[in-house]
Amino acid sequence: MVEVTSVGFEVFSHLLPEVILLVGGCAVLFAGVTGAGRSASVTPMMALVVIAAALVATLRSDGDATVVAAPGVLLTPLSHYVRLATLSIGLLLILVNWNQPAARERGEYMSMMLFSLLGVLLTASANDWILLFFAIELVSVPTYVLVGISRTSPRASESAVKYFFLGAFSAAVLAYGLSFVYGAAGTTTIFSVDGGVITSNLVAAGSSTFLMIGLLFVLAGLAFKIAAVPFHGYAPDVYEGAASPITGMLGFVPKLAGFVALIKLFGALDWALPSSLNWLMWVMAAATMTVGNVLALLQTNVKRMLAYSSIAHTGYMLVALLAGPVAGAGPMKDGVAALLFYMTVYGVMNLGAFALLSAYRVNDEPAETLDDISGLASRAPLLALGLVVCVFGLMGFPPTAGFLGKLYIFSSALSLPDGHPFHGPMLALVIIGVLNSAIAAAYYLRIAGAVYMGSPIGEGRRSPGVAARWGLAACSVAMIVLFVVPSTLTRPAGQVRVTASTMTAPRSRLVIAASDQLPSDAAASSPIQRQP
Repeated sequence: MVEVTSVGFEVFSHLLPEVILLVGGCAVLFAGVTGAGRSASVTPMMALVVIAAALVATLRSDGDATVVAAPGVLLTPLSHYVRLATLSIGLLLILVNWNQPAARERGEYMSMMLFSLLGVLLTASANDWILLFFAIELVSVPTYVLVGISRTSPRASESAVKYFFLGAFSAAVLAYGLSFVYGAAGTTTIFSVDGGVITSNLVAAGSSTFLMIGLLFVLAGLAFKIAAVPFHGYAPDVYEGAASPITGMLGFVPKLAGFVALIKLFGALDWALPSSLNWLMWVMAAATMTVGNVLALLQTNVKRMLAYSSIAHTGYMLVALLAGPVAGAGPMKDGVAALLFYMTVYGVMNLGAFALLSAYRVNDEPAETLDDISGLASRAPLLALGLVVCVFGLMGFPPTAGFLGKLYIFSSALSLPDGHPFHGPMLALVIIGVLNSAIAAAYYLRIAGAVYMGSPIGEGRRSPGVAARWGLAACSVAMIVLFVVPSTLTRPAGQVRVTASTMTAPRSRLVIAASDQLPSDAAASSPIQRQP
């Protein structure tokens, strides 16, 4: 039987990581207006301590086995995993961004990073469409500021303006879609908890035209956050204009929030997506990975190349999202778990690539092009090695965790049973994904070739400060360690449950403001992508 525990104001103890980030972000912002906060290490160190404290609070909790229900909030193993991934990579983000902000903006810069990370955590914990919307905007709004203040360049200002207006448009589309979802369900609550039983309000509402319209608009709004075709056009310009450390953040934080929101949306539908929506997702996945990889082949600017690479990786993740929690025969036996594993691994290796561009300068300017990193191995062999490890991870080459990530994604897509109506299309999508991985190898090898086989051009040197180099080293080492010991991520990812029936599985503990005993649930996982 599932253990049910009553809870009142104690729920805030379950939200301790979020509270730490909120209070810490305000403290860092306040410290930034003082003279001490403008020193080179005070506010970055404060931000690092805040994230570390939130991570310790997460590790000390039993979130991988507990479901906590409170007004507007439903803490599940998904929330626990997102906390672990976000805060762990948050530590690396602080290292890579340590020396980036100007002295007068260090407090604002670091606090915006903390608030954006807080938004990701709230996205995973939200049980109300309104709270989910504001959580996603809490992720996005600080990034608009960070793009603009990350460097003193007209390109940064142009990128910030473009990013802001397109982001505001996507927010309006998302809010409009959620209004239709509310109209169809009659409530803004995603999952209801009554007498110890968790039910989805969208499933209870049934299918309707209003719900379908809402799903399309919500999907469009979230597609901007994850940079999926056809809402990907902003990414190359914004990535190129922003400072490299912030670009590394843009490749992970908004993307993770967008995918978590999609997981919650599809989970609220019990993964019973209409056939037309399945096909729309199929076309989006195929187009996103193909467009991203083909356009990356045409680039000579490494930041734009990695921007199109980010779009392509979104396509791979959409494959796992489309597969859903399959409970099939693949290594992860779950598309959602494979997606979460790959999203975390991608965040690390993508940040490592941008950390190199931050840690190395040519002609006193940050490295950006293939010519800038040409012959890097002869000038800074350790930096070159770290970059190539991260690039090989993006390529999906062993012995990096990127290889396991693609293996898990494609195997989850192949785990659909033979009689499933989408078995054939998923097989075709896997073939398209494998072909795209081969295409991607061409431009990733161009980067490695420029580093080890090119001749140095211009006057190159390491950037001042060692934090970015330590960040690059940590990212590259993590790629090897996670390949050797993938259970560090696969175990908590495998605990994630995303439907009402699996949230109340017998192995979990439900903490709610009620004392009714939940009935046992014999089903360990729900049918995936059922056709209406």
